[in-house]
Order: sequence, then C-alpha cells, then structure tokens
Amino acid sequence: MARAKAFEVEYNGFTFYSAVISGRKLLKSSFVSRRNEDSKHGFNRALATSRAREIARYLDDEQSSIPTNVVLSAQVEANLRFSRGYIEWDERDGAFLVLDGQHRLFSMAYTEKDYPFMVAIYAGLSREEEVRLFIDINTKQKGVPPALLLDIKQLAGVETSIEERLRRLFDYVGTAEGSPLNGFLSPAATKPGTVSRVTFNAALKRVMEAGILAQTDSDDDRGRLVVNYLRAADRILRQSGAQSSSLTRATVLQAFFELFNEVVDATLRNHHSLKEHQIEQTLSPLTNLDFDSYGGGNRPSKTKLVADMRAKLTEAPRLTSSML
Repeated sequence: MARAKAFEVEYNGFTFYSAVISGRKLLKSSFVSRRNEDSKHGFNRALATSRAREIARYLDDEQSSIPTNVVLSAQVEANLRFSRGYIEWDERDGAFLVLDGQHRLFSMAYTEKDYPFMVAIYAGLSREEEVRLFIDINTKQKGVPPALLLDIKQLAGVETSIEERLRRLFDYVGTAEGSPLNGFLSPAATKPGTVSRVTFNAALKRVMEAGILAQTDSDDDRGRLVVNYLRAADRILRQSGAQSSSLTRATVLQAFFELFNEVVDATLRNHHSLKEHQIEQTLSPLTNLDFDSYGGGNRPSKTKLVADMRAKLTEAPRLTSSML
C-alpha cells in the first residue's frame, strides 16, 4: 500500500486528486495504452526512449524542475481511497493509466535519483472518458509560439551564441534605414505579411555558421552586408515583375540566403566590393525568373526555386565559332 497527501477536486461530475508523489513510486504502478501496441483499444503515442532520456539528463544535469502535472486515471487495480487529506492505493502493475506526461514519468527509469512529480489522479473514469480526456488535453491546449520562445531565451540565460548573433542581426535588419524588412519583422509571433524570428533564423542560420558572416566580428558590418544583400534581392524581385513574391515570403527569403555565400564570393571576385549595386549585378540574371510560379511554402517549392536560381546564376555562355 502507498500513501500521499492530496487535495480532492470535484467539478462537472468528475473527481481527481492533486498530489506530489515520488516519480519512481508512480512508475512502478503506471502503464500506457499505446495505439501501436493495441490497435483496437490503445490511444496514446509510442514512447520515444530518446525523449525520456533527454528529460532524465535535464533533471540530473541541469538540476531543474518540471512543475506541470502528470495526469493519471486510477484503475480498479489501484483500489484508490481518499480520507482526511490523504490518498491511498495498492502498489501493483496496472494501477494507474497515464493520460498525459508519459515521457516525464518514464524518464524516472533513466535518472540518477528519484524526483517528486505533481500529479492529477482521476477516479472512476470509463475508458471512453479516459480517451476523451486524452483528446482534450492534446487538442484544447495551445502551445507558446516558437517565435516568442526564441524572443525570450535571452531573459532565461539559455540563448546559444548563434541565437544571440541572429537576434542582434534580426533587430538590426528590422530597424535599419533603407532595409526592405524594416517594419516587416515580427519578433515574438507569426503575423501575415511579416517575417517571424523563426523564419528569419531558418533562413540565415547556415550563413551565420560558415562564410563571411561567421568570420565577421562586428554586428554593424554583418548588418550592413545583409541589408545590402536584401536591398539588391528586393530590386531583382521588382525587376522580375513578381506580383505575389517578396522577401516576406518564407520560400523566397530562404532561397536567396541559400545562395548568399555563393553570391558574395562571386561579387567579391568580380567587383572587389559588397555594395548593393555590385551585389545586384551578380544577381541580375535572376530578373528573368518567374518567382510567382513557385507557390506555397513547402520544401519542394524552395528546393526547386533554389535550383533554378543557381542555374541562372551559373549559366554557361553559348559557344560560338568566333570563340574558337
């Protein structure tokens, strides 16, 4: 028999108990009804061992905490009782069905020590009610936008060095005079007609890790080069006659930065300068491209656009008799 201090909560005809219980104690008595193991009655996703191990490392190495509830449904085998502020249950296999938090709970199999978990234990649920609650938990809750998480990482002191450089570049590009993206960057959310921090980072991360931007120490110099490149790309888009394609479209922005290092190298080789006009000359073959024909924001569209842009930029001259 096991025992823990708990609060009884009743509403809308449901009863659950809120308690703090040893993770390893819970693990011994808990199970998951997985769809891949029971195609007729199972409903939860398969356990990702790598995710459970990742949580275990987080608890052991970072000595942090996970304050969110693990949600359980007491089964008949638990023989759950509540009296005078305590719950009691029989510790046996199949006592508790895990409705939410299986990876948190199963991380206890890999941690160096035991950790307490906040739990909400439902009592008296039918299987239909258990599945409905599982669906509600996984559809009604709305996660924090990835752009907001990136925007506040610096406040938590967990921003990586590349994220820090990208954040400063994002701020520069979004406020620099003459930048085509001035006023069109959205730091903490995804908004129509703007570039979110997530999209910006996806477009520029690779060129910030290798190439001229990675080797530049000055934030201002990095910012000025990127703005020069964006201004040149923006003029190319306008000259191409594009109506629905602009630098605020993720596919277009990412495609231009896929070619950034190649364009910079060619511009330096041919013009010994990285001013807007010289970059525009390097990009000029792209004015014959129909950017609007690359619809959608999926990967195949971007891959095809990059391939066609690269082909235009590296197009070999036609062989004529006079050359021989």
